[in-house]
Amino acid sequence: MSQGKPTPVSYQTRQPQSDTQRVFFSSTNYARVLQPLREQYEKRLNRVELPDDVDKRLQKTLQHYMGEVFRINGPSASINMLNQESFRETSMNTDAWLARQTSAPVTQTRGPVSDSIFESVGNRFEREQQSRAPPPAAPGGSVNFAFPQESEEENEDPLEKYERIRKLRDAETKAAVVTTTPNKPRNDILSEPSAPTPTTVLPALQNNNPPAPPLLAPRPQDYVIKQEDVVKYREIESNLYIYSGDRDWLNNRAENRYNFTVAFNPANNSNTATFSPSVKERFKNIVRMELVKVIFSAESLGVTVRQVPAPSGTTVVSDTGRILNVLNYPYLMVRLNEWTGNGYGTNANIDNTFGLIQYDQTWKSDPKADNVGYISMTPRYLKAQRVYAPTPLATLQKLSITLESPDGNPLTSLLDTVEISRIYLAASTAVATAPATSVYSSNPNTESYIFIATKAFFSRFSVAEGDTIQIRGYDVGIDTNVTPSLQNEFNSFINRGEGHVVVGTAWGAGEVALPATPPVFLTDGSNSVGYCNYIVIRSRFADPTTGSTARNYFGGGGSQELLIKTRLEGATQSTNAAALNRNRQSHLTIRVITREMDYGSNVRPDNT
Repeated sequence: MSQGKPTPVSYQTRQPQSDTQRVFFSSTNYARVLQPLREQYEKRLNRVELPDDVDKRLQKTLQHYMGEVFRINGPSASINMLNQESFRETSMNTDAWLARQTSAPVTQTRGPVSDSIFESVGNRFEREQQSRAPPPAAPGGSVNFAFPQESEEENEDPLEKYERIRKLRDAETKAAVVTTTPNKPRNDILSEPSAPTPTTVLPALQNNNPPAPPLLAPRPQDYVIKQEDVVKYREIESNLYIYSGDRDWLNNRAENRYNFTVAFNPANNSNTATFSPSVKERFKNIVRMELVKVIFSAESLGVTVRQVPAPSGTTVVSDTGRILNVLNYPYLMVRLNEWTGNGYGTNANIDNTFGLIQYDQTWKSDPKADNVGYISMTPRYLKAQRVYAPTPLATLQKLSITLESPDGNPLTSLLDTVEISRIYLAASTAVATAPATSVYSSNPNTESYIFIATKAFFSRFSVAEGDTIQIRGYDVGIDTNVTPSLQNEFNSFINRGEGHVVVGTAWGAGEVALPATPPVFLTDGSNSVGYCNYIVIRSRFADPTTGSTARNYFGGGGSQELLIKTRLEGATQSTNAAALNRNRQSHLTIRVITREMDYGSNVRPDNT
């Protein structure tokens, strides 16, 4: 051990040392870092033992950098980190020193001057010719024309040959294995590193756990190149079915079947969930929306009043039977106020639409009935879609849908609901003037049908025979004759969820002035301009599956139903009751394509 440099033991007697400083500059830790350095350069120099000058240089370099590393990082660093930094700095310095030692020295002597300058041209030409001449060819041997004789190996049995070669290879392998006594590692140490002069700053508290040995050997993760996970996505196709009747049509009087709004993910807000059609599903990361199909009712969008000859041929009568439905247009436009599609046209109306739809097919429940059935319209051979690329649409909040004619106007601005004024039993009605009569007033009796009077006249095509209407908000009320139980029974029948089938329509000059006693005079069908103000439905009957054709009277008997009749004739006008024709609603189908993470791509077997 060299003199003049204090060892860690002698330094500890003079100055107080921290635990990290004492362990780092100990002889054990010094030898732990020095031994891997020696083995590294013995392999690099292909020596069993390092030369003395290299070993001295290596120890001096390690001592220097151990002091510098500890001075810079301080006692707060871990022993493992200090050892690694000392090892790395010593290796870099020693590699540079060895590179300088092994470089070829620059020669300072001057070689002899060539006398080719003073040589004659003939001698130089002859010498160049001799150097460029090809070497003389070796003399060829005599050719042996005798047939080759078979060797003993060719006649040898293959199994015996295999055993002979295997034994020969085993013998060569055993002879090649040379067991040598491993050289003992060099343990002589010239001197140990000394600790730097301690500062006045107190070192941080260290953990008393024994330090982990330094990771000086190469690890497998140092050679394996980590590859980033490949993120894959998959597209999910969902079909969105929209029904215009799924809205609060009793309170929402601003929308109809051709102009309404669809809300998405209404959560717990009941007003949003019922006021407009709503979808509970929340679509996220939308990459494409595509219009698939729109189904319309085959109703006439307006009434055309024509004058035609009467059947007798002597007079002229009004005719309103002409049907002008969506087939009267070459195409229709579907507008989504929030989004535009991928189509462009010669006017702004087409530019702002989501897609154009054309006739696809028609079906009817009864070919003989007028204005009954549905018409399907699709984009046909076009793609009415909106693509969100490269960034998907986060989510959908609402879709404001408007079905328009080619001129950009809604198909109709009239509401598809009719407000109810009063309800009468058949016994309260009477025949107006023959032959204009109502067959439902007394046939088969005066108790079989119910007449619903509306506040305003409606088109004969809005509600027709065979349609299904649904009534909401009607209340017959109570008085001295109608008890609460009888009230609930009648209200439940009128406001039932399955609705009522329309058996006919009628119109009348108006209600009689109360308290005058009815009958109410009305006429079946529509007036001369094609409008009505009465809807006729069937009253409550017994279960027909039992074979019964009798009435199921409200209150249990005919006398109780007469009390309801009296109440209906004397009741005031209804204020918050309406009826919706469920056969006149629109249906839309939209395909929504969303993107989500493909978790199956991250599942890998254990042996990869």
